[in-house]
Amino acid sequence: MRYDVPAQESTASVRVMQRSLRHRGPDGDGLFIGSFAALAHTRLALLDPAGGAQPMHGADDRYTLVYNGEVYNYLELRDELRPFWEFRTGSDTEVILAAYVVWGEACLLRFNGMFAFFLWDEHKAEGFAARDRLGIKPFAYRHVGGTFQFASEAKALVSIFEQSPRAHVPSILEYLAAPCFSGVEHAMFDEIDYLQAGHALRITRAGMRVWRWWDFDLLGELRRDTECLTEELRERLMQAVSRSLRADVPVGTYLSGGVDSTLLTALASQLKPEPLLTFTVRFTEQDHYDYARSTIVTSDDTPFAQEAAEELGVSSHWVAVERAGLTRDLGQLSAINDALPAWEQEFAQHYLARAASRQRKAVLVGDAADETHYGYHFLLDEEATCSPAGILRRFAQAPIRREWLSDPVRHFEDHYIRLTTAAGHRWHTPLERTLATTYLIVKRWLARLLHNGDIHAMAWSLEARVPFGDADLLDFARQVHPFVGIHERTEKWLLRQACAGIIPEGVRLRKKSALPKDQGVQAEYQVAAARALDESAPFLGAFLELPSLRALCRPERLLHEAERALLFRVMALAHWGRHYAVRVP
Repeated sequence: MRYDVPAQESTASVRVMQRSLRHRGPDGDGLFIGSFAALAHTRLALLDPAGGAQPMHGADDRYTLVYNGEVYNYLELRDELRPFWEFRTGSDTEVILAAYVVWGEACLLRFNGMFAFFLWDEHKAEGFAARDRLGIKPFAYRHVGGTFQFASEAKALVSIFEQSPRAHVPSILEYLAAPCFSGVEHAMFDEIDYLQAGHALRITRAGMRVWRWWDFDLLGELRRDTECLTEELRERLMQAVSRSLRADVPVGTYLSGGVDSTLLTALASQLKPEPLLTFTVRFTEQDHYDYARSTIVTSDDTPFAQEAAEELGVSSHWVAVERAGLTRDLGQLSAINDALPAWEQEFAQHYLARAASRQRKAVLVGDAADETHYGYHFLLDEEATCSPAGILRRFAQAPIRREWLSDPVRHFEDHYIRLTTAAGHRWHTPLERTLATTYLIVKRWLARLLHNGDIHAMAWSLEARVPFGDADLLDFARQVHPFVGIHERTEKWLLRQACAGIIPEGVRLRKKSALPKDQGVQAEYQVAAARALDESAPFLGAFLELPSLRALCRPERLLHEAERALLFRVMALAHWGRHYAVRVP
C-alpha cells in the first residue's frame, strides 16, 4: 500500500505475491482493492470451509481483514460479541474482525491462539497489524519510500523486487556466529523486517508506529507451591490441548517419544473420540549411533516413541529418511526456509511435514515447552548461564572474515545482554542469570524454532499448532520459580511432575533429547560442502575465510558434532544465495 497512487496500480504485484504463497493456502484465494490498500489471501481451510473466505469485510465494508492462524477461544469470544455483532459465518476470522471493531486494539489481550493479521480501515485509510504472543505465525514487511508491503514469508516480498535481493549482512553474520538466535530480529534479505512476537503496528499517512502489546515477563512474583502448581499445570495443559484441537478437520500429532510430544498425544487421544494419527521420523542407522558422542540428540527416540504409541493406543505413521537424499534435499530446505536453515533437525521437520500433509491438515507439536518450562540442560550449567557467550560457545564458530567482526562471540554477547537488560534482567546472581537466560531463549531461540516449525509445515500446506503457546498456559509458566521448574538437577521438573500417570514412566523420566538427525552423514557433508565452497566461492568468501572450511572437508578429517553442523550451515548459505540470487552489499 501507498498513499500517493491508487491501490489498483498494485494489483499485479499483489497477485505475484499471492501466487508465491500458494503452498500456505491451497484451499482458496481472494483479492481486495481499496482506495490505497490492495490485499490478497491464500487459505488453508480448517474452520468453516464455506464461510471463512478472505479477505473478509465487515457489514458496512469499512474494515477488511486478512489473517493467518487460529484463535482457539473464538467460540467464547463469539458469545461475548454476539450482542454487538451479527455473525454471518462460523469462522474465527470473523471473530477477529468483530473483536477489533468492538474492542479496538485491546482485542489482542483477549485472543488465545496463534495469529498474524492486517486490518484495513477504508474510512480512515489506515492499517493495523498484530502478531501473537510468541510469534508462532509470521509477519514480514517492507516499509521503503512511502510503500508498505507485507506477507507471511519474506520470499513473497522478494518475488516483487525490481532486482535480485541484497543480503542483510548483520543477519547473515548472526546466522554464522549464533544460529540458534538468528533470523528473528530482521530478515536475511536487506529492507525486509519481521514484526516481532507480541507486537503490533499501525500505518497511516503520517507514517508507521510499532509497539509491544505483550511480553514474556519473568520479573513478577514467582511461585514455589509445588503441589498446587502441579495440579494447576495439569488442568491448564488439558484446556490448552482441548482448544488446540478445535477444527472442522481431523488433527494429528508429531510423536518423537519425548516428554512434550508424548504428553500432547496422550491428552489429545483422551479428548478426541476418533483414533489419533501420529507421525514419527526415523533416520538411517538411528538405533546404532553412540549417543555418548552427541550433545544435542542424547538418545534414540525409536523405542520411546514405540512404547508411547502402544501404551496410548494411537495409530503410528513412521517416516523413514534415507541418508542418500539429505545433501540433495538441502537445496530445497534452503529455498523453503528463507531465514536460512539453522539446525540439522530441520530435515526432520521437513520430512515429517511432507508425510503428515498427505493425511492431515493440522498437527499438534511440542514446541515452546522447553523454552517456557525450563527444559534445557544448559540451565543446570553455571558456565553456560553466566552470559549469552556460554551458549554461543557450544556451537562451532564459523571463520567469519575479520573485516566484518573481529570477535563474533563478544559482539553478539553484548547484543543479547542489551536485549535482556532492556527488559529489566540482570546477570548477577544465579537466579537472575537463569531468568535472563530463559528470557533470551524465549525471545530469540524459541522465536527461531517457531519460524522453522511454521515455514516447514506450511511449505506442505500443513498447520503446526502449538498448545504450549496457549495464552493461559504462558501466563502460568511466567509465575513458576525457576528452582521449581528445575529441581533435583532435573530440567523441566514441574512439567514432568504434571505428566505423572498420563504418559509412560520411561518417557516421563528420560533425559531431554532434541529431534533426531542423521549422525553418520559426515562423509556426504564433506563431499557436498567441498563442492559448495568451489561453486559459491565468491558469495561465501564475502563472509567467510574459506581455507579453514576446506580443511574440514578433507576425507581424513574426523568431525565432531558442532563442526558437522557448521558444514550444514555453510552449505545451506550457499544454496540460499544461489536460489535467491542474493547480492552482497
